[in-house]
Amino acid sequence: MTRPKIELLREELAGLQLAAEHLDYSVARCLSLSDQKDLLPDQLERLESLTSRFARLADLLVQRIFRLIDEIELADAGTVLDRIYRAEKRGWASAADLIRIRELRNLIAHEYANDKMRAIHAAVASMSSTLLAMVPRVISYSDAIIQRYPK
Repeated sequence: MTRPKIELLREELAGLQLAAEHLDYSVARCLSLSDQKDLLPDQLERLESLTSRFARLADLLVQRIFRLIDEIELADAGTVLDRIYRAEKRGWASAADLIRIRELRNLIAHEYANDKMRAIHAAVASMSSTLLAMVPRVISYSDAIIQRYPK
């Protein structure tokens, strides 16, 4: 039963790396936009891409990778909060940061008011480095799991 999950973990890690690269690219493209008030449509599109990529990477980590690692390690499924606390114990990030990332992801997914988008963009800009810093830690941990199950 573990072998298919290990293969799925390999696939998810490839997607994780790509999603992190995309977010990093968007962060770099949006650095100059943080203090501007009247943004052009193409600038707004860049910020929208940034928030979407942030939410996608957060989902990939918390909803897919964290859950899959828990399954492989036979941890109780539990709640999202349980996964967050286990991630903290594994040394990937602080639970407080993970909770803020999750809350921001939820806000991105459910916010349609233009007057709040500026605050969302600022929060994404400030939390992206924390989210991106988690990726190599998760990959390293996952690689150690994969090594325990040779092909």
